[in-house]
Amino acid sequence: MIIDAHVHLPTTCNGISFRQKKEQLLHEMANNHINQCIVISDSYPVSDIGSVDDCVTLFEGDDTVHVVGGISPLCNYQEQIVKLKKYLERRQIVGIKLFTGHEKFYLTDERLKQVYELAIQYNVPVLFHSGGPNSKYSQVLSVIEVAKKYPELRLVCCHCFYPYLEQCMSAIETQNVFFDISSIADDISIIPAISNMLKRIIEKAPSRVVFGSDYGGCSQRQHIEFIKGLHLEKSVEEGIFWNNAVEVYQLQ
Repeated sequence: MIIDAHVHLPTTCNGISFRQKKEQLLHEMANNHINQCIVISDSYPVSDIGSVDDCVTLFEGDDTVHVVGGISPLCNYQEQIVKLKKYLERRQIVGIKLFTGHEKFYLTDERLKQVYELAIQYNVPVLFHSGGPNSKYSQVLSVIEVAKKYPELRLVCCHCFYPYLEQCMSAIETQNVFFDISSIADDISIIPAISNMLKRIIEKAPSRVVFGSDYGGCSQRQHIEFIKGLHLEKSVEEGIFWNNAVEVYQLQ
């Protein structure tokens, strides 16, 4: 069984409908024997990858696809808070995503208190973008600060600070921080180096590493082969491929 816990609707298909993008995603899942996935919406109301409204509507009634709702303190924030609360009450989303780095706000921004408290109230994780050229917005010390301030909160570090996976080791002792491997296998030229570092992370926190591909921009198959190429114990590999996601996202 495989759960891809980090996908988006394709962005490379402008001009086609969300319905067609959904079909492309389902086709990709079938090709790669993905049993379930988690689609992450954008934080803005108009987007090629779909707003939370778009994604909830698109996948309503499909028990193989779950939705995480994006939010930004920079765009219709209070309106989006109300909207996310509605979807959480209806169990139509399984998490909340912050695009720190893609958007210029810090993980420690005081405005995010409402997001963190909402996630705790409804027992869902908060995902955040990490790594890349604007990594300062979610640097590891701020991750630890937020995790310690909200010990009941599950924080999911998307992309594991890629390409600097060693930063995960600084947060490894903080038990409510989880690591989503999405996009880290996209550049095959550095896979040997990141394989060794990911093995160290898995050895330290095997139940807190979650499989994701960042499909829509990255290859599902390449990420599956990457994990299989680590030659992990079967129980550890199964945890990464599906069981850890079930626990983090409280999937049925």
